[in-house]
Amino acid sequence: METVRPFVVGWAGALVAAGLLAASAHALAGLAGNVAKVDLDTRKLVVTEAGTGRDVVVMVNDQTMIVTNAGKAITLGDLRKGDGVGISEVGGIATQIVVKPLEIKGVVNAVDPSEKRLVVTEAGTDQDVTLSVGDQTAIETQAGQRLELRNLKTGDGVAVTHTGAVAERIVVNIRPDELTGFIKSVGGDQKTLVVTDLKTNTDISVVITDRTTIVTTTGKDLRFQDLKRGDGVGI
Repeated sequence: METVRPFVVGWAGALVAAGLLAASAHALAGLAGNVAKVDLDTRKLVVTEAGTGRDVVVMVNDQTMIVTNAGKAITLGDLRKGDGVGISEVGGIATQIVVKPLEIKGVVNAVDPSEKRLVVTEAGTDQDVTLSVGDQTAIETQAGQRLELRNLKTGDGVAVTHTGAVAERIVVNIRPDELTGFIKSVGGDQKTLVVTDLKTNTDISVVITDRTTIVTTTGKDLRFQDLKRGDGVGI
């Protein structure tokens, strides 16, 4: 039986203030919003402007500086739809792009330490998101224990702060070999459970996917809707 267990971790990321990012004699224009589309072939960026909802096309050239909120240089190819950005531009050409960190919560789908790559299946959407993990990426458990990428395994719950496709911080809820306990709550989204572990008396969030098999001890198939608070489960 395959089950995934993400630990829901939240924190506030520092955001770039909307508005003018830089000033010069050329009267740089400021644009704040979210990436709607990235076109690497034409080096074009479409941004949905905050406050107005209008799409603004900005060109990127070799002189455009693209950095994270922490000042780390990234490339146009690292940007993803939905990324928050603050842009200084002149005549439709970006001079500087500052990318705000975002957060994804889900479970580890695949780990490739040699390529420094992590694939996370996002909770709620079941979409696979590929992230690059660098030497500066902080990886730790919820208790603050430092980990390396090679310590992660399929099924571990993660909360990842990332800028574009670059992971900046990964908080891990290590998947136990076996979870036995009682259902504490059933998610209204019909995709999540909270199970109280009998061994540790801790609450663990469990995501149910299309690959999850739910059966009784006698082998009878069940649906997610059949589960209820207080049911004993072995996962």
